[in-house]
Amino acid sequence: IYKHVVHNMRKTKLLHITLSLIGLSSCAQDLTCADFKIGQFYIPETKEMAKYTIVENDSISEMIPERDSSIKKYIVIREKDTQIEWKNGIANGKPEYEILEWIDDCTYRLTYDSSKSELSEDKKWINENKGIVVSETKIEDNCLYYKATMTTNEGQTISQDGIICKE
Repeated sequence: IYKHVVHNMRKTKLLHITLSLIGLSSCAQDLTCADFKIGQFYIPETKEMAKYTIVENDSISEMIPERDSSIKKYIVIREKDTQIEWKNGIANGKPEYEILEWIDDCTYRLTYDSSKSELSEDKKWINENKGIVVSETKIEDNCLYYKATMTTNEGQTISQDGIICKE
């Protein structure tokens, strides 16, 4: 009888654990674009981020600029309409202050905030060309994949694929 009771207890315990795990996984929420509007995130340095696609008139070219190998990831602290970017960690070096203008739930225009810091020539040029439009391409696990696109005043389109993940 003892063996039978112990065996049934094990079955009951295993069934309870299995049902608990099923319950947890069914309660796990899929992330949406709204989950990436406010909070702390990181942008890992990836191969995709190293490549820019440039479309001008009828030609398409790729540009792979030299990257700073000391940067492993960017930390992003995002409020609804602003974000601060740090290289390799909060309070590490000078932050980038950025303004987000939401176009829809999954798309925003990014420009640099000249009221918070002096802008480099590159950042001034981005602002003069109406900023960078960032659009979600997919959400997988805790990461949002995006395409960042800028159309210059001369009609050139520059785009880059990227990823931002919840901490």
